[in-house]
Amino acid sequence: MTFLNPPSEGAVITAGFEFDVPVRFDLERLDINLSNFHAGHVPSIPLVEIKPDI
Repeated sequence: MTFLNPPSEGAVITAGFEFDVPVRFDLERLDINLSNFHAGHVPSIPLVEIKPDI
């Protein structure tokens, strides 16, 4: 972000950002018990960030 004019002294500056980070599943198989699926519990699914070759 670039300001055309500097913010006034004491101004509160905030920003929100979304990131698109490519990931892959860390496991080949997920063991999920669907009997409790409607209870609002989401299992932990390990992910690994895919870093580009530089």
